[in-house]
Amino acid sequence: MEIFQYTFMQYAFISGVVIGALCPLIGVFLVLKNLSLIADGIAHLSFGGLALGIVLGLNPSIALMISSILGGLGIDYVSRKTKLYGDTATAIFLSTGLALGIVIISLFRGMNININAYLFGSILTLTKGELILTLIIGILIIMSISLLYKGLFYITFDEDSAKANGLPVERLNIFFIVLSAVTIAISIRISGILLVSALSVIPVATAIEISNSFKMTIVISIFVGIVSVLTGLFFSYYFNIASGGAIVLTNVIIFMISLLLKRFLGLFDHKIHNNKSYKT
Repeated sequence: MEIFQYTFMQYAFISGVVIGALCPLIGVFLVLKNLSLIADGIAHLSFGGLALGIVLGLNPSIALMISSILGGLGIDYVSRKTKLYGDTATAIFLSTGLALGIVIISLFRGMNININAYLFGSILTLTKGELILTLIIGILIIMSISLLYKGLFYITFDEDSAKANGLPVERLNIFFIVLSAVTIAISIRISGILLVSALSVIPVATAIEISNSFKMTIVISIFVGIVSVLTGLFFSYYFNIASGGAIVLTNVIIFMISLLLKRFLGLFDHKIHNNKSYKT
């Protein structure tokens, strides 16, 4: 196909598969722990970190990684050590990141970087080095989730029982927050700071609607994530539209289809049940 003749599209599709799998994998635990907004908070805080890092002469990818990790740990710490709920702490950090980024950009208008590429995503400009970094980090995160699966499962559904069974709940939570922050940092080039949380939440929401077990939710959400990224890239290439927006809108369409499908199947099952009862 014509689309695969270009190196930048090959890089985009390979990294898209990795991110399409990673974000829902992390997102399943975030959504079920009622931490859906934390991805948004980390992403927006990283905007301020990105701007500050550029002013200090840091590589944008390194600046995003550092600020995302610090932001995730900060949100987790404030949520656990104060009387504030998680969404309140997230809102504070989100606002701080946006404000810091806006102030720094207004002070240093001559920054030699395309901020829009990070705000809205620019997967088609991915370099070979960034692709290799994405692959390495993706493999490490998947391995980490596999090794800690049972512990993460327990703290997702019942932290008190996990503590009673001797699991290091606080350390598991901190490590998982770091994994989430790293995932968000490498995903920003796909959909951008403003839309990256959608990759972690919408595929999971779709899976929850049509699955009947935790493992099935993970499998379906990863499948939806990969399909939406690849489909979004096709639309982006052939219709010349922003890749991040195309990917997120594809996610939304799949989610809406899952809702309609679930409703249709529910009505169909109900009709069959009523017919059987009538015959009986």
